[in-house]
Amino acid sequence: MQLDLTTQDEVECKLRAAQGLEAVSELDPGIVTGPLSTVWRNIIHDLVHHFELNPEQLVVATYDWRLPPSKLQERDKYFDLLKKKIEYTVELDGNDGGLVVIAHSMGNGILRYFLEWLKDEVGRKNWQKWIDRHISAYFAVGSPLLGSAESLELISSGLTEGLPITQSEMRKLVVSFGSILSFMPIPSGLNSSKDNEVLIAVRSQQTLVSEDDQVQLRNYTSADIATGKLFRDMSAHDPIFGKLEAMRQRFYAQDSVLDFFKPWKRPPIASVYSVYGVNVPTKTFYEYENANTPGHWYQVQYMNEEGQGPTCTKIGDGTVGYHSLSWAHTWLGSKGSSVRVTQTPQSVYFSAENITRVRAVRHASTHHAEYSLLNGNLPICSVDTDLFSPNGGGTTNFFAGLFEPLNRNRITFFESSRKVDGAAYSTGVWEIDGVGHRDILSNPAFLRELRAELRHIFNGKTNSDKSSRPPVIDADCYWNYRRAHCEFQEFCEYRYVFGDMTFDQSCRIRLKESLPAPLQTPAFLGVSASNPSQEPVEFSFTGPYCSAPCTSSSSDMTSSSSPTKAVVEMKGQ
Repeated sequence: MQLDLTTQDEVECKLRAAQGLEAVSELDPGIVTGPLSTVWRNIIHDLVHHFELNPEQLVVATYDWRLPPSKLQERDKYFDLLKKKIEYTVELDGNDGGLVVIAHSMGNGILRYFLEWLKDEVGRKNWQKWIDRHISAYFAVGSPLLGSAESLELISSGLTEGLPITQSEMRKLVVSFGSILSFMPIPSGLNSSKDNEVLIAVRSQQTLVSEDDQVQLRNYTSADIATGKLFRDMSAHDPIFGKLEAMRQRFYAQDSVLDFFKPWKRPPIASVYSVYGVNVPTKTFYEYENANTPGHWYQVQYMNEEGQGPTCTKIGDGTVGYHSLSWAHTWLGSKGSSVRVTQTPQSVYFSAENITRVRAVRHASTHHAEYSLLNGNLPICSVDTDLFSPNGGGTTNFFAGLFEPLNRNRITFFESSRKVDGAAYSTGVWEIDGVGHRDILSNPAFLRELRAELRHIFNGKTNSDKSSRPPVIDADCYWNYRRAHCEFQEFCEYRYVFGDMTFDQSCRIRLKESLPAPLQTPAFLGVSASNPSQEPVEFSFTGPYCSAPCTSSSSDMTSSSSPTKAVVEMKGQ
């Protein structure tokens, strides 16, 4: 797997990305990949069985994740092939609408590069037209928009994640992958205090900079990393960093397509969703000391991310820090923009009485994910936590207390919509409590919300109503042994099928003709964007129960042309 650090060519053997659905469903067991693990399998299952997509409508865009983007095009003509694949799929469906793109982690950087590469390929005058015709919606899952501090550990001492390989061997392997530099932290450019935080400190037993013999500890921020100062300083003790700096210059600083060191602005796609986990311990600072042997570094200590008050003390997803993930909040609008904020349980089933809604303003004075309530300058975090319990008070029911706090983990949705030159654009940021970077694609709450949103997208609408989430698939139903019937009887019924081994398996979604009729939901409880003088209702725990996604008001839902029922999945192989 190792590549030449200078040219990014194979050293010993030729490897190429696997193709097809099987290539992304699971990772085969091995020394580097570990045991068999599920990757995209659950999403593929939902798309095939819930939306009845056929293989021609489910496009997998695998790539060699070892390579920097420019090398993907130079060696594999990857972006040429991706463009043709998207165009063919849209044409096959009759040019009725664009695709839905779902990318995870590094796949988001590949899509960003592809969109920039398109400018020269189709011409800047035709660029937006091509995007409007071929891509209707984009889900950026776990996107490290400002990089990840974990990449510093990978190139300095190696990170094995429990795999049967030494740290030094892992480091030798990883530093040969030019793609690792795409994960390096970059500054936001907004003069945020987070940009000035030290991400890595290097304690030297011998001077790293020859003209300054007094230097014992050197600190590096995201700006020092983005400019290559870290690599140049550390190359005095470790030649690998000199090669990394040469790689940074050749494949990133001198890249003619994309400026990798500037944060990503909202992509010009009609509907954009950034989805990520929060509140998982995430490393954000490292201290290293150089050993007596050149090329070896001891990790003296590391520190986990600490949440800040303006961002409700949220932290990252275990791999990417919150400061990086939450850059997507800048996609919701400029400072002062009105944003709809909805908080729901992660549980399979809930109704309107379990949710909290507020209308907020992007305050963004000290951080890009800072908000205040619309009817005052109170920070959104100042809300009494008791209000977030399911019944609007501070109590939970007795049986829930026997196991865990009811609906302890929640999803927070930040949503906005606007029109530019008559075209409607909607943006959503979903923050899912307690979900790790590598687990989010299989997380039940994420899959539930993805299904709900795709139902709306395939019908030409966006920003699905969040008033309720009844069971919609058989797996949501289960047997209540205490009451001897299937739970959620309005939606689930006992229906035995030959081969069922348990009562749970025989609990299935009621046939459509036996489902109750959905109720009408009220307009969003808050200040309408079209009527700012309206008196806001900051919190609401009431509203009708909906047995299916409710019909929403125009302020909650943006109509657009119905996209092709096809999905492109961006995944490295």
